[in-house]
Amino acid sequence: MDPGDAGYDADNLYRNSLAEYWLPDVDEWYKAAYYDPDTETYFEYPTGSNTEPTSVPGGTGEGTAVFGQDFGTGPADVDNAGGLSPYGVMGLGGNVWEWEETATDLLNDSTTENRAYRGGSWSNSVGNLRPTTRLSEKPSVGVFLTGLRVAGAVPVATIPEPSTFLAMWLLGGFAMLIRKRRRVAVT
Repeated sequence: MDPGDAGYDADNLYRNSLAEYWLPDVDEWYKAAYYDPDTETYFEYPTGSNTEPTSVPGGTGEGTAVFGQDFGTGPADVDNAGGLSPYGVMGLGGNVWEWEETATDLLNDSTTENRAYRGGSWSNSVGNLRPTTRLSEKPSVGVFLTGLRVAGAVPVATIPEPSTFLAMWLLGGFAMLIRKRRRVAVT
């Protein structure tokens, strides 16, 4: 990335600050998988529990994940990859390993250093679904059983276009003027 580009961030060479879509970093991925925003609690498994999930070849049942399957089975479809995390995200445990934006050393200061992936795959054991399992490889190398999850900006409350704002302001001013004239006429 060129330091002259809009959105350049010297502290993170992997993500332009103006990006609308990106690979989740270590914190974003971890929070989506293990954090329950309602109870402000982190769990051992991406099913909102400290108890091992039930191994399934596919499905959406609560407390389930796609792991421990025969290698030849392959991953489940993305919309059938186990129960949801407390954040409402499916397939963060098992199914396929997922790349993170973050480098293994957590610094993101070189585009050639190893980047991490986590979550386990359909043929792995339940231990790979835990938050402590994080593997890495160079970004230029394809890793079998590994995919990626794309994260995106959450839209902020809609801000009216300037022309809409002006129209609302003029309408409000006109209403205030009529109200003031009525008050003067009544007294």
